[in-house]
Amino acid sequence: MRNWRFGTCLLPFLLLIPFQRAGAQQHNALLLAEQQAKRETATPLLLLLPSVIKQGYVLRNFIGSEAFGGFDSSATPEDSFDEIYYTAMSLAHGDVSNACLASVFGCLEHEYLPVNFFGSELRIPITSESHAEFAKRFSHLPTHLYHIAEDDRDKMQHFFASAWLKSWLGMDWLVDFAGELVEAGESVFLLGDARDPRDIHANQDGARFEPQAEANPDLPPSSALTPNP
Repeated sequence: MRNWRFGTCLLPFLLLIPFQRAGAQQHNALLLAEQQAKRETATPLLLLLPSVIKQGYVLRNFIGSEAFGGFDSSATPEDSFDEIYYTAMSLAHGDVSNACLASVFGCLEHEYLPVNFFGSELRIPITSESHAEFAKRFSHLPTHLYHIAEDDRDKMQHFFASAWLKSWLGMDWLVDFAGELVEAGESVFLLGDARDPRDIHANQDGARFEPQAEANPDLPPSSALTPNP
């Protein structure tokens, strides 16, 4: 009877072992992917660039890796969002401002800008990736960060860009003005684009996150997300 009771008590812990191992293996795979991304971007040209730009290149390669793709396919959008930021923080050696800017670079969700050139579309490339590399990285970005049917991949870029601006400009009204200026510019110069209130909402979430992150570098960015219908 005692052995049966002991086995019953032990069973839940035994069942947890495979999940713990799987989590450890996934964590190790992500660390290896980060190291591989660093090696892939260690080119003479990139060595001449500012460190934050190099960090953005490394993060971009990390997001495009098979390891992160596997993680993203099984994780919640918030967990993938947080993992991108935590990897950026690792690359930026704990510098919140640089981590946010690197995250903007890593989360670019446009291969080109569809500029309105007298009524015609003029495609301006904004990434040095090949189409295949871009498509692979794009597919690894969490799609429904705010848990609505609309594709939310662009909201990460708005979130991190506003967090970075907040670190530099400080004042909320300046960050808000910059966000509105971007929206206005997109409406005028890009085909098929208009002011999106959900972009502004993501901007505000990001601006609110930055001072919290400065006070607590371990704070996940998903903690600053608010309902964005």
